[in-house]
Amino acid sequence: MQQQKRWYDIDPVVSRAIAMLEKSEEELQVICAEYIIDKLKDIEFSMTLEEQYNYILRRWYDKNIKVSHAMEYLKHAPEELRHELALDVIEYLEKNQEK
Repeated sequence: MQQQKRWYDIDPVVSRAIAMLEKSEEELQVICAEYIIDKLKDIEFSMTLEEQYNYILRRWYDKNIKVSHAMEYLKHAPEELRHELALDVIEYLEKNQEK
């Protein structure tokens, strides 16, 4: 039986960005989340409150509401834009984790 991929594992670049984000300090996670939200704030998607809070504290990114919201925005973003944002996140984290 084949294991179902998570939404961010479909694109290897997005998968890498999410993995790096998960291992980052919370401060860096929030900065990246704010960037993602800012870039995607005009993306329209519908999500009920039940869906939004169904997984609270089950996923690593649900521990911070801003990071959780950013992941939902990213999940619903067009694939090309999601890929571009993932590249930006990787670049930012690589620069800021060396300090």
